[in-house]
Amino acid sequence: MTSRRSARLLAKAASPILTPKASKVLKKPVTKKPAVRVAAAVLSTKVPAIDAGVTHATLADPGMMEAAILYLKSADPKLGQIIDQTTDECSMSLTRDDDNETSFVSLCKSVIFQQLAGNAARAILLRFLKRYGTLTDTSKAPLLNDDSSELQLTDFEFPTAQQVVAMDVEEMKAVGLGQRKAEYLQAVAEQFNSGALSEKMLLGMSDENVSRTL
Repeated sequence: MTSRRSARLLAKAASPILTPKASKVLKKPVTKKPAVRVAAAVLSTKVPAIDAGVTHATLADPGMMEAAILYLKSADPKLGQIIDQTTDECSMSLTRDDDNETSFVSLCKSVIFQQLAGNAARAILLRFLKRYGTLTDTSKAPLLNDDSSELQLTDFEFPTAQQVVAMDVEEMKAVGLGQRKAEYLQAVAEQFNSGALSEKMLLGMSDENVSRTL
């Protein structure tokens, strides 16, 4: 059973601290954790306004891209330091291995690379091209059966949509593709082969329509 003295000590410990000269309550100082201090600093930072209507398409405009970068640098100074150290040009365009690469080829490569580390995906793509692609330099044909050969992805032309549609899924899996990825590749190929999708059609669509169509 708690004694009266113990009860008074507990009550005193739980009560606010009072000064001997005044009855004003002194609140104990609260030490903010680093994460809290950072969040508070970010929230208190005055960030320049940016148009809510900015989209992927409008960011293709260099002026809008510059405004977006300034916004990020103002919102997050640490990120701004990294941006300032970057020498590469900031763009919303996806880099392709070949400027003449079609949307069909880009989509197929995206399927192959999805959820894989870059080196692993490139190895699978190279095996796929060795089996189904066309060598741009036929003199390198003897290297196709050499796993240690110096053949590169750029040595091949990607199969056409018609060729991908005709492929056997089980054979596609033999080069390292999973069941679903093989099926996705054929689904994309069927759309282009039937005319339901085309290069011209995709180029004329907004980003939202492309996403819905795919």
